[in-house]
Amino acid sequence: MDETRRKNLTNTKTWMRLVYMILFVVAFNVAELVLGVVVLVQFLFQLFTGQSNERLRTLGQGIGAYIYEIIVFLSYHSDDKPFPFGHWPEGVPAATSAASTAVAKPARARRGRKPKAAAPPETAEPTASE
Repeated sequence: MDETRRKNLTNTKTWMRLVYMILFVVAFNVAELVLGVVVLVQFLFQLFTGQSNERLRTLGQGIGAYIYEIIVFLSYHSDDKPFPFGHWPEGVPAATSAASTAVAKPARARRGRKPKAAAPPETAEPTASE
C-alpha cells in the first residue's frame, strides 16, 4: 500500500465526517417524518377552516430548508454541519456556489405526443355594424 492511500485511510477527519453523515441521515429521516405530519395537519386545517395555518407554513419551510442543508452536507457540497451543530435555517435555503452555477435543464419531450403547433394569429372579424 502506498503512502498516500495509507494517509487517506487513517485520516481522522474523514472518519469523523462518516460519523456526522450517519447522524444526519437519521436526522433527515426524522425531518422527513415531521414534514409529513406538518403536511397532513396543514391539509386538515385547509379542509376544515378553508385557510392554511401560518405557523405550520413557517415550520414546513424551515424543515424544507433544514433538509436541503442536510443534503448539501451529505453530498459534499459543503463542510458546514447543519443544526444542531450549526444554526437552524431561516427562510428559503440559500443557494450554494455549485447550485448557483448550475445550467437549466432543457424541457423534456412528452412521450407519444406530438408537439403542439403554434396557434394561428387571431384576425378581427367585421361586425354587423361595420
